[in-house]
Amino acid sequence: MATRLKEVDAVMVGMGWTGSIMARQLTKAGMTVVGLERGEDLSPRENFALPHVRDELRYSQRLELILDPALETLTFRHRPSESALPMRRMGSFLPGNSVGGAGNHWGGLHWRYHPTDHLTRSHIVTRYGAKAIPEDMTIQDWAMTYDELEPYYDKFEKLCGTSGRAGNLRGQKIEGGNVFEGPRQNEYPTPPLKMTQAALMFEKAAITRFRSRSATRAAPTPTRRASRSARASIADSASATAAKPMPRPDRRSACCRCCARRRNSRCARAPG
Repeated sequence: MATRLKEVDAVMVGMGWTGSIMARQLTKAGMTVVGLERGEDLSPRENFALPHVRDELRYSQRLELILDPALETLTFRHRPSESALPMRRMGSFLPGNSVGGAGNHWGGLHWRYHPTDHLTRSHIVTRYGAKAIPEDMTIQDWAMTYDELEPYYDKFEKLCGTSGRAGNLRGQKIEGGNVFEGPRQNEYPTPPLKMTQAALMFEKAAITRFRSRSATRAAPTPTRRASRSARASIADSASATAAKPMPRPDRRSACCRCCARRRNSRCARAPG
């Protein structure tokens, strides 16, 4: 017989990045939220400590953190005339199988979409003409422009403490950053990570090889791995760019591993 639990304001089915951020916003608004997730509640100390975190067979080949297609099968066909067959192994789309979802195996790269990505159809028509798009192709512009979404890009980067270096700050091109990126209102929350020896060698080789083709710019990759305290970096950035300082975080709303267990929000997979 099913057990009827106490009623709550909202239920999040899946507590990856999307579900956890939505839960955070709802709990900050005073709502009570329950998160439903499949799989284990992993912890860095128990599940991602050396040496077994380096186990390529376990994670890269056997895909231990990924949903097992034998348990939840997806089918696929190339054209309507074919019979759909089950997928035996995931491709580039790798849904997670633990509390936190795909966030547990996400590589942490923080690229923003380019302004032209938001204008897929318009940009192609402007650049190549209307005939460049076949009549039966249904591509459309996004529902929102880059400028409309930019404040939310910025908010997510601050939430994650993203490290990097701006190359287009409010329309001003800055050497050392990605000058081809869309204009951003603020610098990254934390400075770029230090380059490894392999990255320095690759940069030197690329610049030497393409020096005559004016492709000599190299920029650090924006990444989730914070290079230092995000709070201190945000304060420094706000002072340097005359931006409004971020409000002091509410310590009572600090998240757990799945970003959902807060003062009035709990994860269904974990105690408390």
